[in-house]
Amino acid sequence: MLEDDRPHIRELGLRRILKARSNESPTQEIRQFDLPALNFKGEEYFNMISWEKPLEPPATLKLSTEEIKRLIENGSELLDVIKLPCHTQAVERHIKMVTEASAAVCGEKARDGFIRSRQESRKRWLEIFP
Repeated sequence: MLEDDRPHIRELGLRRILKARSNESPTQEIRQFDLPALNFKGEEYFNMISWEKPLEPPATLKLSTEEIKRLIENGSELLDVIKLPCHTQAVERHIKMVTEASAAVCGEKARDGFIRSRQESRKRWLEIFP
C-alpha cells in the first residue's frame, strides 16, 4: 500500500501503520506470525485481509511517528521503503495452481477437486522420488 500509485491508498497505509503503533503493547515481546484469513470477495488488494487488528510491517520500523505524520500531510511524496518480496514462492505456486485449475475446469467444486488431486499427485511423486 505504501508504494501504490494512488496517493489516497498510500495515505491509508500510513494511517494504518499509525493505528498499529498506537495499539501495540508497551512490552517488546515477540509476536507470533499468523497468516490472516483472506477475503476473496474484496475488490482491491488491501480489502483482502481484515484490518481490525493491524500490525506494522518490519520495513517501516525505522520511520519515526513524526516522519509518518509528515508523509501523511505531504500526500504526493512517495515513500521509498526497502524493496522486499511481497510474497513467497509457495504463494506464487498456489496462484499458478488456481489459475491452471480455473482454465481447466468450470465450477467451484470441480476446481477444488482439481487442485486437491494435483496436490495429492505431487505429494506421491515426492514420496517416490525424494
